[in-house]
Amino acid sequence: MTLSGSANQNAHHPGAEGHSSRLQALKAHRPESPEVFDQGRCLQPGWLLRPRRGGDHEGIRLLMQRVYPPPHGPECVWSEAALDQHLRHFPNGQFVIQDDRGILRATSSTMRVNRERALAPHTWLEITGMGTLRTHEPGGEILYGVNIAVDPSFQGRGLGRTLYDSRFGLARSLGCTAFAAGARIPGFHRVAGWCTPEDYIRKVVAGELRDPTLSKQLALGFQVAGVLLDYAYDHETLGHAALIVKNL
Repeated sequence: MTLSGSANQNAHHPGAEGHSSRLQALKAHRPESPEVFDQGRCLQPGWLLRPRRGGDHEGIRLLMQRVYPPPHGPECVWSEAALDQHLRHFPNGQFVIQDDRGILRATSSTMRVNRERALAPHTWLEITGMGTLRTHEPGGEILYGVNIAVDPSFQGRGLGRTLYDSRFGLARSLGCTAFAAGARIPGFHRVAGWCTPEDYIRKVVAGELRDPTLSKQLALGFQVAGVLLDYAYDHETLGHAALIVKNL
């Protein structure tokens, strides 16, 4: 799925971005930085960022198994059918990064939605059409982050940033006005006994707490536009997410 986090920077349920959501307005301001978009860009010798192809399905599923080990369940790994649907509905919005041996080390999925739907309360399953992207709107003004995942052995090397920059560039090239996503808050379970999701996100925005995923996204220029309760369940976020938006 996508939520945007740690091993899965957008670790949203690929087999997961709950059934009832609530939105509350929050404000965060971070400086924007220029992005460069080049689908054939090399990251280091032999590494390549490129569009996803049909032949990548097995490699993506193996990657997702490394990103979402137990206690994450098998629903966190894209099915062959879902991956086929992604390429059917929005092939230009799917990226992978392969290493110098051709092994996939990172992947991301996006779709287009209208602004009203992107900023309204929603769950990952609702907005992504159960992960199939059948809810993709070709004329949608928002590019929505469905999933981003980086191989745990290669995190901290700029792969996630490369995927984000490429998606920002794609959004601009399509004429989208913003990029939005439901951002995982994997640090929430550590404070859930005394802190609500809303308070936790406020503290992260204010710099009082650091979240492994949301803090990095704020540094990329995202702003928190709300709280998505019951967005997509996992044992770290307890199902909750921050609605993040970056105006382009």
